[in-house]
Amino acid sequence: MSSIRVFRTFLEVARTGSFAAASERAALTPAAVSLQMKTLEQDLGYTVFDRAGNVIALNARGHDLLDKARQLVACYESMVNNPANEGEPVGSITVGAIASCMPFLAGAVLELRKVHPCLKINPSISYAGDLSERVRQGELDAAVSVKNAHKCPAGVQWTPLFREPLVLITSVSARSNDLHKLIRENLFFRITRSTHTGSLVERCMKRNGLQIAEYLELNTLRTIVDMVQQDIGVSVLPLSRNATWQTDRRVRVIPLEDSEAFRSIGLFEREDRSHLTSHVRRNLLRRVKLGEG
Repeated sequence: MSSIRVFRTFLEVARTGSFAAASERAALTPAAVSLQMKTLEQDLGYTVFDRAGNVIALNARGHDLLDKARQLVACYESMVNNPANEGEPVGSITVGAIASCMPFLAGAVLELRKVHPCLKINPSISYAGDLSERVRQGELDAAVSVKNAHKCPAGVQWTPLFREPLVLITSVSARSNDLHKLIRENLFFRITRSTHTGSLVERCMKRNGLQIAEYLELNTLRTIVDMVQQDIGVSVLPLSRNATWQTDRRVRVIPLEDSEAFRSIGLFEREDRSHLTSHVRRNLLRRVKLGEG
């Protein structure tokens, strides 16, 4: 009968899409991963992968097995407990965060490691992509990210943490307060529109009739701020919770008179992992309340 280790390897193969990539995460050789998956299929009595040379993909039965395997591993982790620490959360979770929120998450992780030593939290940074979808797929157990206009995916819950206002930033040499003129007459640094933040900024620009003459599209807030500091252009960005550039003497921050100009930051969690991720959620909410991070 297949062991918990085999099901853990199966989850890594499902996440990464290859035996070779899964072997690195599971600390096995690719041959050992392949052997475990063959053993799993023999024990189940059916195949869970479609194979074409070195390319593998979950078939229909593999997708059906995925949620069951996650629940099985989660159940096992919850049972593996130290009697001396009864009631302590035990297990391993991966929690992602967009780059600007990583300091906020890191503070919570460091604190939780001291309070709950049996709860292993692996932080993961992301510069682009839909983190809520990665949570749904099981690649992440939770993620601190931007809420978009759509409903949460099935099996994922959302907890709002705080809002970040959108502001116009220019170099200190730009004396005008006319947003339309500043954006029209300067190079505009646009956040990649395929991201949730970029989409929010784009809607804000259209809503306020802000016209761009020339622009560059970039995917990291820090790079954009660096360019503005050097008086290369201007931008509309969220005023991040951990940002320090609003006090930088090289930068001017101009608020937007728009009640809808903000992004919502919160925590996405897989519902079947919330018995562990809830500890992260409670710590983050406490830190928001106390103004920490």
